Amino acid sequence: MRLISVLVLVGAVLASAWLGAFEPPDQELQGQRFAGTSRAPSGDMVFVEIDATSLQAVGVWPWPRTVHAALLDRLIELGALEVVFDIDFSAASTPQADGAFEAALTRAGGYAYLAAFQQTGTKGEIVLSRPLPRFEAQAPAVLVNVDGDGTALLESVPSAIQSIPALAYALVPQAGPAAPSITIDYGIDLSAVPSVSAISVLEGTVDPAILRDKQVVIGASAIELRDFFRVPRFGVLSGAVVQIAATETLKADRALSDLGFVPAALAGLLITALVMLMRKRFTVPQRALVVLIASLGLELAAWQALSQAAIVIDTMVFHAMVSGTLAICFLDERARRWRQSRRQQAQLAYLARHDEPSGALSRHAMLEALAGTPDDGLNRTLIAVRLLRLDALNASLGNEVYDMVAREVTARLHELTDTLPARLDSDIFAFSVRHGRFGGTMIPSIAMVTSVLEAPYEIAGHTIMLETVFGSANQADADGEELLQQAEIALAVAQTAQARLVRYEPEHGQKIRDRRLLDLALRQALKRDEFYLLYQPQIDLKSGEMVGLEALLRWRHPELGIVSPADFIPLAEETGLIVQIGEWILHEACRQVAQWRWQGRISINVSAVQFQQGNLVAAVHNALVASGLPPHRLDIEITESMNIASDPANLEILHQLSDMGVRIAMDDFGTGYSSLSYLHSLPIHKIKIDQSFVRNLPNAQSEVIIETTIIMAQRLGKTVIAEGVETKQQRDYLASVGCDVGQGYLFGRPSFAIELALDQTSAA
Repeated sequence: MRLISVLVLVGAVLASAWLGAFEPPDQELQGQRFAGTSRAPSGDMVFVEIDATSLQAVGVWPWPRTVHAALLDRLIELGALEVVFDIDFSAASTPQADGAFEAALTRAGGYAYLAAFQQTGTKGEIVLSRPLPRFEAQAPAVLVNVDGDGTALLESVPSAIQSIPALAYALVPQAGPAAPSITIDYGIDLSAVPSVSAISVLEGTVDPAILRDKQVVIGASAIELRDFFRVPRFGVLSGAVVQIAATETLKADRALSDLGFVPAALAGLLITALVMLMRKRFTVPQRALVVLIASLGLELAAWQALSQAAIVIDTMVFHAMVSGTLAICFLDERARRWRQSRRQQAQLAYLARHDEPSGALSRHAMLEALAGTPDDGLNRTLIAVRLLRLDALNASLGNEVYDMVAREVTARLHELTDTLPARLDSDIFAFSVRHGRFGGTMIPSIAMVTSVLEAPYEIAGHTIMLETVFGSANQADADGEELLQQAEIALAVAQTAQARLVRYEPEHGQKIRDRRLLDLALRQALKRDEFYLLYQPQIDLKSGEMVGLEALLRWRHPELGIVSPADFIPLAEETGLIVQIGEWILHEACRQVAQWRWQGRISINVSAVQFQQGNLVAAVHNALVASGLPPHRLDIEITESMNIASDPANLEILHQLSDMGVRIAMDDFGTGYSSLSYLHSLPIHKIKIDQSFVRNLPNAQSEVIIETTIIMAQRLGKTVIAEGVETKQQRDYLASVGCDVGQGYLFGRPSFAIELALDQTSAA
């Protein structure tokens, strides 16, 4: 079957070539070869254009023959060797004008030529138009016909008609024996043939050197005269330039020999046979490489034949034959693979609907199952369960044990629910239950599933314990896809709230949507200049002087209004936007404080994300340099919960800031688990006692913690700041036990600088 297909193809290609179907692409390829063999013209010829400027200057067409007479006289005076008129002089004009032109031809002394051409008459007869006898007696006629009907690319001109020689043979009489046609070599760069406007010759503005001892062809180039032909390489040329091209071809002894498509067809038959013989030992890509090399080799040979031997070879028949053969081989290979794929479809269908390691359904299959659930009057609920610590098994015990546990989870859920569960993520499974299956309520069903899934897994000699978190959604509330999304949202809420089970409520979805909207708004807040800073004073408890300010970020959205920092700061940290926002706070706070006469310290909070993702040292340095604020007036606040000491890179950042002159303050001191180790390992200059201890005053336990912290800080040479001071009694107590600085509503709420009575004029 394959051989028959190739034989049919070869026959079709050869027939198409014989009928000329490949002529357009062959001509395009020939144009590329001409461009690749570009050579300079002889330099003996000049084209005098009857262009739009010349037509406008004379003002009438056809021109009076007195104009042609003047043009000829002028060219002879300028030293032109020979002059050819590619213009019709077959009809008489006025006696005076014809006489003037005849006289000019006589003065030219036989060095002028007039155009003759064969055309079809009004009744379909062939008519040879020659110059008037009185003109031809003074100037020989030369043929300016072209081959073809003008619809295809013009490749040749006839050598002679009725003994009238082609213009090219008249100008190159020494050329060899004339073939029926002159096949033009468009490798000659016709753009390098000089051209001048006829009106410039008539007006005497042309450089005589251009025309001296040159063969001149006068012809139309104006668009309105419509003497144009489509040619290879150059696109469109005027008829006169085509005649120049034929003349230059003879001058270069480059009259082309056209061998047609036969050589390429023979080469195509050879490569086709080779490709077929290679079928069993070589792949389709390998055979394609052979075809590509052969095609490039043939094109190179065709280019060499044109360049070195003036031989034209049409190659499209080769390309069509070998590419068609290759396509048949490709289709045959595809058919073979299709037959193989049919045998694998069952397995692929299974893999498309199942998670291969666990055997559970895929997300897509779960959605299909939910969509196809019959309405049997029972309320069906979708439950998503996350198995905590399951992902850690992959790293700790290996992928094989991890997959075995996942398969066991699937088996346990399948046994409980009589339906195959789905695996939504590496550690998240989902299944549906009908109320009543486990006693009629959700709580007993979740309790039973929990006991089954959290029972020990004895796998490959390992005893593995997992914990579970559940999210549920009721099918009555949504279609399958939305139901699954709701269950996942409920699961996320359960994990965040550290709850065993969360049932989806509409407000859960609204919270997710609100969070997305808030995230979008937050990304635009800096560009829209929606952030601003408030300042809360820090008071020396002994002198009552305001020694510091803490800069607090606020956000005013045009639609949402004032957004609480408790809402947008965690979101900014989660998305990484806190790095850009933190840099803005540093620059803005330092800039504002540097403009005040007040000489206290400014305290700025930084996030752990700024340590991990940003360049905190560079940001602080740039803010200080840009504002002119001395480093010793800046405090950077970190929180104990940031766990900075666990990363040596973070510790290096703190030391660089400290070396710069910036002070480091430990915020919320006493709420973490590593306070003493932090004081020992970090370059901490200040300790801020968390407001939860201060607000409990008077309270015996809080007093013990506060007094112990102050004594320890004093022994270590660190300043103590108490947050959350709201009453005079709290202030007096803190002052009495040696606390250095107080901060809280008693001294002032977060306010604009002007509300704190700070002078914002320059200290200069």
